[in-house]
Amino acid sequence: MMPKIDPDATYGSKLLRLFRRLVLKGGRHYQKDLADWLHCSKQTVIRLASEIESEIGTALESGIDEHKRRWYEVKTISRARLGLTCEEVRFLSICRDLAEPILPDQVKQRVDESLLNFSMLLSDAEYANRERLQGAPHYAFYNRGRIDYTQHFDAIEALTSLLDTHRICLLRYRAAGDHTCREHKFVPSRFVALNGALYVIGAITTDNFKKKRHLVSFAVHRIQEVTPIDRYATFDIEEEGDSLDRFGLPWHEPREFVVKFNPGAVSDYIRERTWGDRQQLIELPNGGVELKIMTCSGPEVMSWVRSFGKSAELIKGDDTIKVREPI
Repeated sequence: MMPKIDPDATYGSKLLRLFRRLVLKGGRHYQKDLADWLHCSKQTVIRLASEIESEIGTALESGIDEHKRRWYEVKTISRARLGLTCEEVRFLSICRDLAEPILPDQVKQRVDESLLNFSMLLSDAEYANRERLQGAPHYAFYNRGRIDYTQHFDAIEALTSLLDTHRICLLRYRAAGDHTCREHKFVPSRFVALNGALYVIGAITTDNFKKKRHLVSFAVHRIQEVTPIDRYATFDIEEEGDSLDRFGLPWHEPREFVVKFNPGAVSDYIRERTWGDRQQLIELPNGGVELKIMTCSGPEVMSWVRSFGKSAELIKGDDTIKVREPI
């Protein structure tokens, strides 16, 4: 029996060392180099590789190059190829928690499974825990009158499939307070979330599908049916004031609103928040504040002002704004 080249190393230790090298250092590893590194014979490398292959199967690849040198390579999903870090997976889980109120159950389940798979692929032992991942969220939005979008998943999925193609659909919709449904020739442009509800914004087309009549927003939970048709919009579906931070849903052309807030808790509340990219806050001598904002969402602005009672006054902009018929 031939003596061992390295009598102090056990077969098991060599097996572990070989596996670690193949996994952690990507690329091809040549049999002769491995034998020299492990202080063993080429035949021992073959036996070790066979043991590893019996456990990981086709993930271990081997072959002979043009110089008749045998090589081994383990194909793994690395962090670089996955494109995510453990910290980024945590950020994604926070986004999932914050979006939870408007996600259908089908989507929440898929997101949870994806986050779990990502964390396991990244070998994040602390986070790759199903109970922790699917337990109580660390971040949440509290809102009144939550809408269950699970039963509206089919409509959301159908509209999502049309967004990038500008494909037209026939959309059956029941407006608030209306007991009958109306059908619209509709091109979806984007989804927006407002006050705990999900809306789809897009354009109503003419009967021949060639021109845009006007932009419109539909509350997703009031959509009864979405039927894609084999027609595509040939016009732009840009929203008026698209470069503006929207205060709410688009109702009209961009215009300026000015609101005066009394001193105290209300004016502090206004100062603490950003209401638009091009807003202007003017400090008043009495300790109050005046807010100037450009928006396409007049009805939401006026409703918002009324919610403050006598603590707020609309100085510029009124409820005579010509808006599209609400649906």
